[in-house]
Amino acid sequence: MVGVEKVLKVEVSALTTSFRHPFVMIGRLPSFEMPPPSTIYGHLCGVLGEWFQPGDLEFAYTFTHRGLGEDVELAQVLEIPKGLGSKDKNMNNLPKNVGGSLNPQKRQFLLKPNLKLYLRGNHALLETLKKSFLSPHFACLLGRSQDLATCHSTEYVELVESDRAFYSHTLLPWRLRPFVTVGEPVHMPKFIDYQRLREPVFERYLQIADKPLRIFGEDAEEDIIDRSQFNSMLVDKTEQKTFLGKDLYRGVWFHRLKEDE
Repeated sequence: MVGVEKVLKVEVSALTTSFRHPFVMIGRLPSFEMPPPSTIYGHLCGVLGEWFQPGDLEFAYTFTHRGLGEDVELAQVLEIPKGLGSKDKNMNNLPKNVGGSLNPQKRQFLLKPNLKLYLRGNHALLETLKKSFLSPHFACLLGRSQDLATCHSTEYVELVESDRAFYSHTLLPWRLRPFVTVGEPVHMPKFIDYQRLREPVFERYLQIADKPLRIFGEDAEEDIIDRSQFNSMLVDKTEQKTFLGKDLYRGVWFHRLKEDE
């Protein structure tokens, strides 16, 4: 009998978003083309209105956008001024207490992002998230504070086991790299521990973008070298595409938000 798993599926979109590379602080600020797992955690915390322990909560997603853009931002760099406490003629002789300068930087952003988020884990937590997405505690964001987003739907869907699937616009675990012929490596923040002064934990992932990973479940495997990792996959039968005359359902690969310590 084919296994069936019921999970929560949430669809969110926005006009723009940006997922800045954390190791680039000056100059041109590039964006990841997909949200890091830490962003997914922050997204969930925002709709709930509090930090929470993920426990056994797992996520998967598909993320698309309409293109990359670039804009100039002005960062205000504050510093202790020379002559602290002296009168400033440009401020009606008020005493100086702070100084600074404007730092223009080019920031990359994504146009019209769309996120289809799958969640599985504790049923009570899923029920709370389902209600919270429709009536979020804080404004629903997809990225930074100016990236206001809209939640279009929250519903339970059934994922079924299959030996055929396609993956696109998603993240897969890095351990699959030797078994596939598509995808690119990304090094992303997996979790940010706010109880430890926002200490980040990083992880490598395999990013599958526009070029899909196709698994036909037969001898002619177009995009995999070894199918030992793909004998049993979860697929969403509400999303289907045709490749080389064969219909495949969308594969859904779950990741833990935080590993057990």
